[in-house]
Amino acid sequence: MNLQNAVVEGVVVVLVVGWIVYRQTQWQVLDPMRMWRGPIILGVVGVLQMKTVLASNTLGGAAVGLLVLSAVLSLGVGLAMGSVSQVRWMDGKWQARTGWLGSLLWLVLLAVRIGVEVCARSVGAGVVASVGAILLMLALNRAGRGVVLARRAGLSRMVAAD
Repeated sequence: MNLQNAVVEGVVVVLVVGWIVYRQTQWQVLDPMRMWRGPIILGVVGVLQMKTVLASNTLGGAAVGLLVLSAVLSLGVGLAMGSVSQVRWMDGKWQARTGWLGSLLWLVLLAVRIGVEVCARSVGAGVVASVGAILLMLALNRAGRGVVLARRAGLSRMVAAD
């Protein structure tokens, strides 16, 4: 990779992370359908990607351990993000925002994820660094956050009533 590509990729990463942090600090309507659509799509695409990766790679003990560690951390941070999110009832709808603390948790998760990938590559567990694994971890994070927000806003009762 040359320097120009690295700079472009770095700028894109900073812009995407900045956009996500900005969105997490803004009030958004808690729509049960929309809240679960993202984690489901990310999870399905992640599983399909993992199937492709696993077809050509073996899954050793180190890879399994790192995948489990990543999954637990992703879900835990998602649950914590949901817990620290602000929830309000406005204009007849539940709204939530993750806020700066939740965004900080998410950035810590990204940093840990990068560390896990470095560790995985060093022990020959490249499966952990695959796009599918990353999408599954993101799906778990979003699902954990969604579970807590749905519970806090009473959306589980709203879904059951439909």
